Amino acid sequence: MGRLKVKTPIEAPSLEAALELLERLPVPMFVKARDGRYLGVNAAWEELFGVKRERFLGKLVRELYPQNPEIAEKHALKDRELWAHPGSQTYDIPIITPDGRRRETVYYKSTFPPGPDPTGLIGAIFDVTARRRAETALRESEERFRAVVDSANEGMLVYDRRLLIVSANRAAERILRLPASELIGKPGFTSLLPCIGENGAPLGPDERPTRVAVHAGQPQTDRVIGIRRTEGGPSGSVTWVSVNTTFLRRMDETEHYGLVSTITDITAQHDAEARLRESEARFRNTFELAGSGMAHIGMDRRFIRVNRRLCEILGYPEAELLQLTGRQISHPDDLDVINEQRPRLYSGEIDSVRLEKRYLKKDGSVVWVRFTMTVERDAQGRPLYEIGVYDDITAQRDAEAALRAAHEELKRSNAELEQFAYVASHDLQEPLRMVASYTQLLSRRYDSKLDKDAREFMAYIVDGATRMKQLIEDLLAYSRVGIKGADFKPVAASDALRRALFNLRAGIEEAGAAVTHDPLPALPADEVQLAQLLQNLIGNALKFRSASVPRIHVGVLDKEHEWEFEVRDNGIGIEPQYYERIFMVFQRLHNKGEYPGTGIGLAICKKVVERHGGRIRVESRPAQGPRQGSSFYFTLPKGKGNASKGE
Repeated sequence: MGRLKVKTPIEAPSLEAALELLERLPVPMFVKARDGRYLGVNAAWEELFGVKRERFLGKLVRELYPQNPEIAEKHALKDRELWAHPGSQTYDIPIITPDGRRRETVYYKSTFPPGPDPTGLIGAIFDVTARRRAETALRESEERFRAVVDSANEGMLVYDRRLLIVSANRAAERILRLPASELIGKPGFTSLLPCIGENGAPLGPDERPTRVAVHAGQPQTDRVIGIRRTEGGPSGSVTWVSVNTTFLRRMDETEHYGLVSTITDITAQHDAEARLRESEARFRNTFELAGSGMAHIGMDRRFIRVNRRLCEILGYPEAELLQLTGRQISHPDDLDVINEQRPRLYSGEIDSVRLEKRYLKKDGSVVWVRFTMTVERDAQGRPLYEIGVYDDITAQRDAEAALRAAHEELKRSNAELEQFAYVASHDLQEPLRMVASYTQLLSRRYDSKLDKDAREFMAYIVDGATRMKQLIEDLLAYSRVGIKGADFKPVAASDALRRALFNLRAGIEEAGAAVTHDPLPALPADEVQLAQLLQNLIGNALKFRSASVPRIHVGVLDKEHEWEFEVRDNGIGIEPQYYERIFMVFQRLHNKGEYPGTGIGLAICKKVVERHGGRIRVESRPAQGPRQGSSFYFTLPKGKGNASKGE
C-alpha cells in the first residue's frame, strides 16, 4: 500500500504487516491519520476510485470529491463522530468516483489502537451497487406483480405450509367481502364464512380446497363453493365461486413451500345454469304434456324425439315411433306435400311450413293433422333438425264434411223455399183474388137482394181475403231478406231515405208529418233493403202517431267502426216490457181494428240489420208530455273505404 512514516504507538513492522494483509483483500480498504489524511489504500480501493495511491496518499477526503463536496462533508462528519466516540462505525452512502461513476456503498470504519486515545482509522468499502440494483429491480418486479395480481378479476389467496393465508389480492377482498387484514393468518376463507357445497350441504373443515389438495397430493380445479350471505343483498342469497388450488414449489425442489388458490365469482353463470336447468325441465314438461303432438326430426327424416301426445295421435309406442320416418307413416296421397316446401324452409326463404295432411296410424286408420314445421339452426345458420307440431283435426275434418253436406242440404232447402215463395206469391194468391173478386161481384149484382147480415158477411170475406193476401206478401218479403238480397255496394244512405219517403209520401201528406234528417253517410249495403228498413221504421212512426202532429227525425252517430242510426218520433211510445217482443214475427201490441198490419214489419227490420252485421234496439217514452215517443237505433258497419258523411 506504500510506505509512509506514521507517528504511531504501533511498531512499524506490525503496521507494515497489517498493510500487506489489507493489500491482498478484494475489498477496497484505506487507513487515515487523526488529521484525516490518507495513510494507505489497497489495490481494490485504486480500482474502485480509478486513482493511483501515489497521487493521493497524504491528501484529505475533500480532494477525492472535488466536484461533490457534499459527499466529502458527510464522510468528514462521520469521521468526527468516530473520533469523538472511538470504536467502529457503519453507514450507507452513495458516492461518485472521479471518473463520474455513481456507486452505492457501505462504509465500515474502526479506530486503532483500541482505547480512548486512538491514533488512526481503518476503513473498508463495500460496493453494493449491483445488490441495490437487484433489490430495486426485485422490488419493482414485486410491485409490478402485485399490481398485476391486484388488477386481476380473479381472487388470489397465498397459503404457507401450515395452510394459513399469507397474502390476498383486491379481487379476493371484493369477492369474499372481507379485507385482507381479516384473511391473513386464517386457515382459508371457508373458516370465516358460512360455506356450502354445490349440493347445498354445509362445507366441513376437511372439505376445504387446500386440505383436499394436500391430502390428495395434487392440484384441485373447478371446485364450486357457495357463500351464504347474511349482509346486504337479498336475504339468504348465495355467492357462488369456483376455486382452483395448486402447490408452490421452488425450482429443483419437490416439496412445496405453500399453496395458491384462485377464486372466480361464478354467481351469474351458476344462476344462469340453474335457470337453464329449470327452463329445460319446464321445456321437457311442456314438450311431454303439450296438448299438441311434438317431435324433433333429424335431417334423415327419422324421429329423434316425440312426446306422449304424438304417440297417441299416431297410435305408436314411443320406442317404435323413434325407428320410423314421417314418410313411412304418411298417407300415400300426401307423401310429397312437405317435401315440396322443405327447400324454401331450409334456405330461409320461409320461416315455417303449415299445412294439413293425412297419416296412417298403426292400426291402419287415417288421421288428419294440422302440421307446422320449423328448423333449428346452428350458429352459422345451417339446419340442425326439424321441429314438428301435430294437431289432430280428424274430428274437425269430419265436422267440415258434415257441414258441407249440411250446406248442400241447405242449398237444396233454399231452392225449395224459393219454389215455395214462388207458389205463395202466385198460386196461393190467385185463389184469394178469385174469392175477393167474386165476393165483390156478388155484392154489386145482388146488393138489393141481400139483407144487412149478408152484406156484412161478404165484407168479412173480402177483408179476410185481403188480409190473407197481405200476410202472404209480408211472409214472402221476410223470407227473401236473407236469400234474395243484393251484394253490398257503396250506398248513399240519403238515397235510400229518399226512396223510402217517396214510397210513404201519401201517408206523410195524410198525417201532415214533418220528416227531417242529419247529413247521412255512404256505406256498403243493399240499397233496396236499407230503403225498406227506413221505410218500415218511418211507416211505424206514422202508424203509431199520437194526437200531435207527427215529427220524425233520422239521425246518425259516427262511431269507431260503425254508424249508429236513430229514427226518432213523438208517437204513442212502447212499454219497456215489449222492447224485445216487437221484433218477433206476428207480434202485435194492438188489435187490427186500432192499427192495421200483420206484425212482420219490425221482424223484417231486425233481419235486414242482422244481415248487414248490425244490431237494432228501441228506447221509448210512452208517458204523456213533450218527450213522448220512441227512438229506434240500429248500427251498420263502416266496412273498408267508406266515404264520410254526405248530404
